[in-house]
Amino acid sequence: MQRDLKDNGRVGGIVILLIFILFGVAEAIPNGGYSRPDLLIQPDELKELIDRKDPGIRIIDVREKIKYLAGHIPGAVHIWRPDIVDKDHPIPGMMAPQAQMEELLGRLGINDRNRLILYSDGADGTRLWWILAYYGFPIHQMKLLDGGLDGWKAKGFPTEMIPPQVSPALFRLSGKMKSTEPLLCTLPDVKEALKSKGKKVVLDVRAKTEYLGEQTLSGAARPGRIPGVVWIEWKEVLIKEGPYKGYWKSGEEIRRLFANIGVTPEKEVYIY
Repeated sequence: MQRDLKDNGRVGGIVILLIFILFGVAEAIPNGGYSRPDLLIQPDELKELIDRKDPGIRIIDVREKIKYLAGHIPGAVHIWRPDIVDKDHPIPGMMAPQAQMEELLGRLGINDRNRLILYSDGADGTRLWWILAYYGFPIHQMKLLDGGLDGWKAKGFPTEMIPPQVSPALFRLSGKMKSTEPLLCTLPDVKEALKSKGKKVVLDVRAKTEYLGEQTLSGAARPGRIPGVVWIEWKEVLIKEGPYKGYWKSGEEIRRLFANIGVTPEKEVYIY
């Protein structure tokens, strides 16, 4: 089971997604050795969908606007972090309410029957995945582009600078369900997890400078970390160098990485 602390955390979504990939119901295992390879799409697969003009897909670029305008995957619409936070909440960075997400995606020409391909250059694409999953958008209709835009360009595939023309659509989310409740937790949940004596893990996946209190991001109440948490930076699950830079590491590597810090399939994981 996995949960994400409802606060102003910035990167929990990528670790939630990898836990789905690794610890879901076992299926046929491709080269990556994942239990849920269906949650990822490779650049070659996306290129094939674009070339055959698949009418059901919508591609979402989750990066800063200036980066999007400098070059994005053909047909991709743009979403950035301020679009998916609650603009009326007194605490910065909180999850956008369901109605805000419905209006946003509908305005971008996306309906709730489309299949979504998400990519970013950090953790924001997975955060969008997490929010939509929490509000009931079918997980089988969302895929994260392995390697992101860098992986796409490394294949020699084209980019464009002009945003696509879209017509508004009706986008509706079914709302949170019993099955999606574990994607979010509260402060009392975390306090209880810290007392669990090894049955639960509270996982800090921020940058090391934030974990050590050397850096405080805008909106954070104060520097430092929750006492008693386990730490690993979210970037550790991605390949750092070479032709596959930015792709997910193999399932075996990621399982070993998390086992070394005590994160194993039988434990509940609370992420921030």
